[in-house]
Amino acid sequence: MLKAVRPHQWVKICCCSSRCWLPAEHAKNWRMFSYAIYAFWSFSACASAIYIINDLLDLESDRRHATKRRRPFAAVKFPCRPGWRLSAGLLIFAFALTLAIPWRFSAWLFVYLSLTTAYSFWLKRKLLVDVILLAGLYTLRIIAGAAAVDVQLTMWLLAFSMFFFLSLAFAKRYPS
Repeated sequence: MLKAVRPHQWVKICCCSSRCWLPAEHAKNWRMFSYAIYAFWSFSACASAIYIINDLLDLESDRRHATKRRRPFAAVKFPCRPGWRLSAGLLIFAFALTLAIPWRFSAWLFVYLSLTTAYSFWLKRKLLVDVILLAGLYTLRIIAGAAAVDVQLTMWLLAFSMFFFLSLAFAKRYPS
């Protein structure tokens, strides 16, 4: 079950939100720092729920893939029905945590959930759209983290982030 949740992916969330944690920490504003913690766990739970949904939707293709066939659902190490329930529970947990932080974060988390769900069902099969969306989702994590702790983002940071994440997304798609 732990492998299905993919906690190793949470590092991306922590890296994206670290820009938002620093001002709260330096100001010694513990409320803002606690908002950043809630936002991290909320985003992590939401991302894990989407990873599970994506894995459940891609069972057949994952079973034919060289490395993805080792994932818990594809390898039948974790049954599908509890996987759907785990995903729903993680989403409930994610949005329950948002009750403790500014509502703007909840709105961005909902946008993230909507886009990642569209990605899982449809957009990942669209050439270039998938790469641009992945880069946008990483940038959206920064925007959501800033909303959680009420930090103003600069256009420079957003432009650099989008460029950087777009480069990473293209590199990930490039066949090795």
